[in-house]
Amino acid sequence: MCQYYAHAFTCKHSSYTFARFCRPASLIQKPCSKRQVWQTIRLDDACEECLTWFPDRYPCRRPRYQ
Repeated sequence: MCQYYAHAFTCKHSSYTFARFCRPASLIQKPCSKRQVWQTIRLDDACEECLTWFPDRYPCRRPRYQ
């Protein structure tokens, strides 16, 4: 099982970022189909999709580029 970081947003969406290969996958440098969450990182903002589609529900705490 390859290891991933999980990002948990305040809107209850989550995303995964690749962190490390498992032993069998490291030989071919291609992630296997099984995910193991190495660490969950909780974020204070909503995901980009929710900030775009629901700006009134999730007000942005940080300045965004125009």
